[in-house]
Amino acid sequence: MATKKTVKKETAPAKKIAAKPAAKPAVKPADALKKAKAATAAKKAAKAAPVNVNDPEENIKRFAKTPIAMNFVKAHNGDWNHADWLKFLEEVKEKGYFPIDTDRVGLILEDKKKAFFAK
Repeated sequence: MATKKTVKKETAPAKKIAAKPAAKPAVKPADALKKAKAATAAKKAAKAAPVNVNDPEENIKRFAKTPIAMNFVKAHNGDWNHADWLKFLEEVKEKGYFPIDTDRVGLILEDKKKAFFAK
């Protein structure tokens, strides 16, 4: 029996066609706004993580991030008495920052007072 030989046909090398780079779609302002809103929502969700409000250490960290102390210093022009201090602590308590280390609150106030007078 005779075997068939297959013959490969030679073809001319294919021409290389330079591929055009894909055009990037222009970012629409609405898309940028959606991305910004999504990022903001993610940040809020991270901040909204459960907080143990019965932990004095956690409360001092939260308190230190607020403008409450500087607002007090500004309202009293950097000078307050013991009665003002006790009233301030009551306000801090009403805002949900108790239990808290009142000595550290006092140190934060003193730092804010220094910053107030440094301006």
